Amino acid sequence: MKRYLVLEDGTTLEGQAFGYDGDSYGELVFTTSMTGYLESITDPSYRGQILIFASPTIGNYPMEKGSMESKSAQVAGIVTRDAHSVLKSDQSWDAFDRFLFDSKVPGIDLLDTRMLVRKIRERGTMRCHIVDEKPGKLAFPDPMAQDLVSQVSCSEPYEVKGNGDYRFLFVDLGTKSSLVKEMAGVGRLLVVPYNSDLIELSRDCDAVFLSNGPGDPAHSSLKGITEFIRNTAETKPVYGVCLGHQLIGLAFGGKTVKMKFGHRGSNHAVTDGKSIMITSHNHGYAVQEGSLQGTNLNVMQRDINDGTVEMMKHGRLKVMSVQYHPEASPGPHDARIYFRKITEDMEGLQ
Repeated sequence: MKRYLVLEDGTTLEGQAFGYDGDSYGELVFTTSMTGYLESITDPSYRGQILIFASPTIGNYPMEKGSMESKSAQVAGIVTRDAHSVLKSDQSWDAFDRFLFDSKVPGIDLLDTRMLVRKIRERGTMRCHIVDEKPGKLAFPDPMAQDLVSQVSCSEPYEVKGNGDYRFLFVDLGTKSSLVKEMAGVGRLLVVPYNSDLIELSRDCDAVFLSNGPGDPAHSSLKGITEFIRNTAETKPVYGVCLGHQLIGLAFGGKTVKMKFGHRGSNHAVTDGKSIMITSHNHGYAVQEGSLQGTNLNVMQRDINDGTVEMMKHGRLKVMSVQYHPEASPGPHDARIYFRKITEDMEGLQ
């Protein structure tokens, strides 16, 4: 069955439909990861976005439900060059197609994804529709204007036993399952919704951890988080990843900016000036380095390609955050050293 991808610049592309039988809308972004298609599709940081897989062949190995980063698919749709949609007898394809159908995620296959990636790199991130009928006039509101975190944060607090002597207030902004797992190796976790009474819940915790998540860190729905960070950091260690990193920047007076096309993939090189790590990324916003002057937040690591702030550490307080995904799912494990840094930081309190 035919399906159409309609971009806000007027570009309309015809492809083959698979997955959910319905229309979708979102911000069109791309990932350069060559593996981990199920992890990407279920990553809450992709909420409100239609994901292009830059790697041409997708779904060519069996799905493993244990590798899901949340309980369901999170992307608004997917765009592929070769999603094995013609291999109807292949069991791995059937399972993938059924998963997308049950998750209400439409896919469009047989498109020139290389051309689309180049277009986004040149023009910047665009908004788009996936539709089953030739389109008429369509609207293109900003998907990032939504309160996306409310759609992916947990609804009730829960405990994770974990290892070690420390108890972390883990603020769920749309966390990946693998991030919870890795942090549980550092200490016991009280995982809570982003809109909880964080001050009250933090009283019985030794430190605060802010997870990854979707959308604009400057969204009005997150102002309470930045106020909480600013106040709590005076008495407790605060750590953050991805969206959590950006919120820490805002909390201390820095600014965030929307990137031209973001960083999404598992091959991003990061340096501290002495060594290099290959890291996993999924973000469309970044901390503006120039805005950190006078905040006491020091830039410890940067992206090699464009200088994006990748790690910050406060000069006086126990505050440390990274832009990349140290749990690396999918991706290389270089950055898992961040969890060891948290452990060492906490041990320094004794």
